[in-house]
Amino acid sequence: MRNKLLKNYIYNLSYQLLLLIVPIVTIPYVSRTLKAENIGLYNFFYSVVSYFVLFGCLGLNLYGQREVAFYKDDKFKRSQIFWELFSIRVVTIIISTICYWFIIVQNSTGYSTQYAIFTIEILAASLDISWFFQGVEDFKQQTIRSLIVKIFGTIAIFIFVKDVGDLNKYIWCHVGMTLFSNILLWPQLRKYVFFVKIRLFGVLKYFGPVMVMFIPQVAISVYAQLDKTMIRLFSDYLEVSYYSQAEKIVKIILTVVTSLGLVMLSRVATSFSKGNTDAIHEYITKSFKFISLIAYPCTFGLMAVSYDIVPWFFGEGFEKVAPCMVFLGPIIIFIGMSNIIGTQYLLPTNRMKEYTLSVVGGLMINVTLNSILITKFGCVGAAVATVFAEAGVIIIQLFFVRKEFSVKELILSGYKNFISAAVMGIIVFLIASNLANTLPNTVLEVAIGGIIYFVILVFVLRDKFLINTLKSFLGK
Repeated sequence: MRNKLLKNYIYNLSYQLLLLIVPIVTIPYVSRTLKAENIGLYNFFYSVVSYFVLFGCLGLNLYGQREVAFYKDDKFKRSQIFWELFSIRVVTIIISTICYWFIIVQNSTGYSTQYAIFTIEILAASLDISWFFQGVEDFKQQTIRSLIVKIFGTIAIFIFVKDVGDLNKYIWCHVGMTLFSNILLWPQLRKYVFFVKIRLFGVLKYFGPVMVMFIPQVAISVYAQLDKTMIRLFSDYLEVSYYSQAEKIVKIILTVVTSLGLVMLSRVATSFSKGNTDAIHEYITKSFKFISLIAYPCTFGLMAVSYDIVPWFFGEGFEKVAPCMVFLGPIIIFIGMSNIIGTQYLLPTNRMKEYTLSVVGGLMINVTLNSILITKFGCVGAAVATVFAEAGVIIIQLFFVRKEFSVKELILSGYKNFISAAVMGIIVFLIASNLANTLPNTVLEVAIGGIIYFVILVFVLRDKFLINTLKSFLGK
């Protein structure tokens, strides 16, 4: 079982990394080709479209994954769940697309073509069945699919996006990748489900639970995109561009930190359905130690090399991305922790009320601080607001689980990681300050930082979790 869990984590990590492989490879090229203002336009368009994708999908992704996980050993039941939930998604996506067309496309001034192309993004969401494969813990299919699509998508960007006037072509590449990525999973579905007649009663009974799941999803997605929307309202497209580029780098790192979440959601949901509370407690405790092991060095490392990365990665005109990255860095820790308590524990154990309150609390903090800070500090103000919002989410969640877990024990389980990472960050920053801003130097700084972190953790602080993990790994 542990081997399967590790494989699923690796597959999901690979899948999540592949979802971001195009930005990693293409950001330097696209930044120099489309320039900062077009990047800002694209990200603003995408933030608007994301709201309609969200309302079209309702809360079906997380709810569907959890329900399939509950009945993953019953082929008839999981087939029934799949077809009934899929039918709901098709209807809601169609409604959302119609609303998008009349509210946004028909009323946009100067950018109706770009918004029209993005219609495909919404329609493609109806074909997304990745939630089903996550529920049956088959992350291999997602990884293979993503690899194929991202390779062709990356090639398409380099072929078609040639100058500053190719924004529309860049959007076509993006929506095309989304559409074909979702289509590719369907041939693999037949080995898991067979067609079951859709019952009207069966469909209607899901609306209540789906809407309950939808509320926190709205809050999460809204304040994930709200920053860019509010930056545009209180500032301009350039500030949107700076924030979006900084956020992309942080999200690449977050992928490594949070990939365990979707894997553990299915595992905890299965344990919960069997009443195995001891296993759940063990999963959550070890997850916290694992997150501490990787989140702290990622955060301090990113903050230390941010000013070194921006010049060679983004090129001229993106200098303000660096301070945004520095201020956004701490969300790696906070989101990593809330991913454990929220995604790995509250969701699969049906603690929807607590999960929703934590996310709504974060949204309120974000909106309030955005309205105050963006006007004065632009994208940096939005970054600060996001950090406080994410901190608020995990604080609220820890308050709700204080009776099941020792909050003090969970937090202090990573104090050695914090000390090691902080020392490493300071040393790397001093090194980076005395070196030229080049790719080889950044690689050198990251390598030195990694060595310093693990040396302090293993040989100075003698961290048992890391030492035992290394012994187990080397033993196998």
